Amino acid sequence: MGSPLHIISTQICELGITLASETVSTKSNGIPAVQKLLEKIDIEGCLIVADALNCQQKTAEIIVKGKGDYLLDTKGNQPDLEREISEYVQDGTLRKCMDCERKTEKNRDRIETKTAYSTGDVAWLYGKEKWKNLNCIGAIKTEFEKDGRKTEEWHYYISSRKLSAAELLHHARMEWAVETMHWLLDVHYEEDYCRI
Repeated sequence: MGSPLHIISTQICELGITLASETVSTKSNGIPAVQKLLEKIDIEGCLIVADALNCQQKTAEIIVKGKGDYLLDTKGNQPDLEREISEYVQDGTLRKCMDCERKTEKNRDRIETKTAYSTGDVAWLYGKEKWKNLNCIGAIKTEFEKDGRKTEEWHYYISSRKLSAAELLHHARMEWAVETMHWLLDVHYEEDYCRI
């Protein structure tokens, strides 16, 4: 019995519509599959939001070539980029100059406060020229409060479109909605174990 297929999908998040899909045999083939999928579809004028796995220079280049814009989560696979953005955002003086938007909501039994920061000040960013049309960096701090305990996490972003903090919060949330759908399919419906 072989391993299950992994499906890469493009989705119009605001409408909840899957636009196109590509299958790959293992997760390690996901990056070129996403790039191939982006080359197949019309992305002109669209903002393509992708997770940290797809924060790749070639992916950014393909999106810009297709006349779209990107919003990419930077994480462990781009450690230098993530570190530089983190150091900028964590500098209190610089962070005060960034656009800021905050939203608090109750999600079941916990309170979540998301604070987004964005700026078009990217000239200082080392290696900026490797990222096609990079025009904006941002960060989202998520604070969780449950049963009197508080935790927080940070996510850092790059974008070819100059985004306000409110726009960053909105578009990043759309990507989280897709991740939540995948989590539900995997955990509740055991999609990863399905061999159909």
